[in-house]
Amino acid sequence: MELKQMILLSYQIACFYVYVLILTLATAQNTTKGANVTKPGCTNQCGNVTVPYPFGIGSGCAFDSGFEIHCNNSEKPLIGNHLTVYDISDAELRISNVFGWRCYNSIGAVIGENMVSRNFLESSPYSFSALNRFIVVGCDDYGAISGPNNFEYGCSVSCTSRQDVMKGGECMGKGCCQKQIPKGLKYYSTTMSSTGNHTDVWSFNSCGYAFLGEADRFHFQGLPDLGDDLTVDYFYERLKATVPIVLEWAIGNLSCAQVLERLDDYACRENSHCVDSDTGLGGYRCSCNTGYHGNPYLNQGCQDIDECADPSTNSCERICINIPGSYNCSCPDGYTDDGKKDGRGCIAPDSEFPWIKFSL
Repeated sequence: MELKQMILLSYQIACFYVYVLILTLATAQNTTKGANVTKPGCTNQCGNVTVPYPFGIGSGCAFDSGFEIHCNNSEKPLIGNHLTVYDISDAELRISNVFGWRCYNSIGAVIGENMVSRNFLESSPYSFSALNRFIVVGCDDYGAISGPNNFEYGCSVSCTSRQDVMKGGECMGKGCCQKQIPKGLKYYSTTMSSTGNHTDVWSFNSCGYAFLGEADRFHFQGLPDLGDDLTVDYFYERLKATVPIVLEWAIGNLSCAQVLERLDDYACRENSHCVDSDTGLGGYRCSCNTGYHGNPYLNQGCQDIDECADPSTNSCERICINIPGSYNCSCPDGYTDDGKKDGRGCIAPDSEFPWIKFSL
């Protein structure tokens, strides 16, 4: 190798390592900046749940009172006084559930029951997500869920013997049924009834259940889920431990077009944009622009993504140069072309035959 080429190669290698060092330092700074998810001076954690703004723990830390989270002595985050929050995401919350049930004795008398209703005020940012299903479990039960605007869905379950119960995982009428709910549901109540008061199935099923819960978290297990009574409540305890309710949330009841005319009330900060809620109730959320990540509700909350720090997030063949919201590709001195892996790449100096690249 000629001396001139050796010097050029050494220079390129040195530049590459300096560039990697700069990227590492920049990534560390961005990570530190992006770690802030709350208003300055506010707590971001209650128990094992992260509480990002516009939510906040305690007075003055939330966007408004509807987003205030209470952190009690047992470090359980609460909405109001009794709804435990399990997690908060960009568009949803998962909260503790309550379940409707009715149990009978061998001659068909009701020996215990609990019907369920839940209600969020019109001014509340929450509604029940369509990720939930209305579910009825039993062998001689009809459950109904009702809500605003004359909304009502019914679900009927029947089975005449143990062999008649559908196998675990299936919820299609024999022991278990489920119904979708509409978007934008603010309140609901459940009722239950029975044709024969379980007298024909009491030996293996004395109780029926009706509840709203996240569809992907509920898996009907067949006969084992039908054997509960007032003293043996494995199924009920499993429901409480594993099946939350999913809430959607949005800011206010104005659309993006409406709120942009009233900038004093606008919650989205720099490098972010407004996204309309699709619940039919109005309201909006904020999202960081392409090339940024972080909390769009905080000043300087949306930080530039350094696409150059991870080869999988850029298409550069040799040199990647990060710019706000994007990146550029370049070639080392002496090389030519667009520098992109999915383009023409970098053609070496004095190359007798330029590279030919094909892409599908």
